[in-house]
Amino acid sequence: AGTDSFEEYPDTLPICLLIPGIAGDSKEGYIITWVNNLHNIGLRSVIFLNRGAPGLPFNTPITYDGYHNKDDLRAAVCRIRVRYPLAPLIAGGTSMGGITLVHYLATYGVDAGVTAAMVQSAGWCVFESVKSLSRPSNVMFNMFLTHKYKGTIRQNRDMFERIGIDTDEVLKCRTVCEIQEKLVAPQNGFTSLEEYWTALSTNRQVLRVKVPLLALNAADDMFAPVDSIPVHLTEQNPNVAFVITARGGHIAFMEGVNPFSKHFNDKVFCEFVTMVRKCVEEGELSIDGEWKSRKRDRGKVEEITERDKKEDGDRFVQPSGQLGEHLFSRSTDRYRFYLVVYSLAILGVILSISVSF
Repeated sequence: AGTDSFEEYPDTLPICLLIPGIAGDSKEGYIITWVNNLHNIGLRSVIFLNRGAPGLPFNTPITYDGYHNKDDLRAAVCRIRVRYPLAPLIAGGTSMGGITLVHYLATYGVDAGVTAAMVQSAGWCVFESVKSLSRPSNVMFNMFLTHKYKGTIRQNRDMFERIGIDTDEVLKCRTVCEIQEKLVAPQNGFTSLEEYWTALSTNRQVLRVKVPLLALNAADDMFAPVDSIPVHLTEQNPNVAFVITARGGHIAFMEGVNPFSKHFNDKVFCEFVTMVRKCVEEGELSIDGEWKSRKRDRGKVEEITERDKKEDGDRFVQPSGQLGEHLFSRSTDRYRFYLVVYSLAILGVILSISVSF
């Protein structure tokens, strides 16, 4: 999916490959926002649709697990690179889509075919994510994901039953973990839920990433507990940079009470894409993601850090001298206010959804 025919663009204009989260598609709000923002700065976008995305039937009885889907992503990347060999390819993954993207980059290394990548609100240690989602305070988020999973199962019920899956039993599941244990893990060749979670975790995969990767997380994201984010590994892999905000939740990152205004993550993605494009045009970064000079790479990060500190002095609470390890803070008072307002609204939505369980 995209905004216009690609034939209208120059051959060297960057392409952004956007990867939605679990059960997400091109209609997700964060995807639409990124596509519009990219279009506004003159770039083109492609949306990667996962197996079983809303409205799409399964052609094979393999569910989306976030790990094996890196092979599907490989097919998409290769198709784009063959058709547009001169265009830099910048990938953006969200939530589970970010997990898939990190696995892809780690698996294919210098042959990933990606110039640079950014992931937002991706989980890093699934065991810690599951522990967080199991807390009573996060029950609504767990219910929402479970509802998403069940929608995919209902949509493809006949196919699952033809291969011996008891869909009635799966649809009785009350949590994401139960669905993963009864359907996702065995359907993708895992012998246990623990084996699946171990494979899905990306906290050590960042060491194998060979192209520039920016990871944006919030310290209060229930899907990615801050203690599970492998920031310390940037010391061993200068290709990876982390930005951790004090607030932002899961794919939220609001900077005011208006939920329809441009959010912090949207601004970061646009700035990141613009910087990558500039580096490629100036010959500092190849379209395969190789830096010509590591010193220039670090210099640009430090330059951006200093600029942002001047523009928003209270945002940085502890700038780090290492690549990309920047911690942000926000004023918590205003967040407490609209967090209560939006939580009440979300609670009403969740209660209406729970009727279908």
